[in-house]
Amino acid sequence: MINVPGLNEVLDVIFRTIGIFFFTYLIIRIRGNKQLSNLSLFDVLLVIALGSAMGDVMIYSEKKVSIVRAFTAITTVVLMIFFIEFIIARTSKKFSSFLYGEPIVLVKNGKLLNENLKKTNMSGEQLKSLLRTNNVRYYSECKLVQLEPNGELSIIRKKNNKKK
Repeated sequence: MINVPGLNEVLDVIFRTIGIFFFTYLIIRIRGNKQLSNLSLFDVLLVIALGSAMGDVMIYSEKKVSIVRAFTAITTVVLMIFFIEFIIARTSKKFSSFLYGEPIVLVKNGKLLNENLKKTNMSGEQLKSLLRTNNVRYYSECKLVQLEPNGELSIIRKKNNKKK
């Protein structure tokens, strides 16, 4: 038999889900974006939150984890992502930058910007490795290299250097 929770139990799930969502968001933002690759921060949070909510209800019995509580948590996460993305699409660039972050310039006119590199928690060797995977051997070949908010590296070569 399905255990139907009361309003307080449903509100408990909603508020705990919102709290853990923003806590996880903050932790991932503090850690940095270099491992995110093509996923946005919200995509990563969605995968983690949904995986957790779905996993618990699949593993534990109804007595330990109510399916209604899991549905409530999943719905709350999906609606939060939808609401946040809806707001971002209709607000200022400043708000969007606050939530998603901004690109960090790592190399400008062939010169490494060490202070910016430190902000990314990436070593010079890691950056060189990423550049080599894009057929760039020297910083001097680049007009601009920046770490995008989604974790990808954008490279603009100087005009006198040909891409191999």
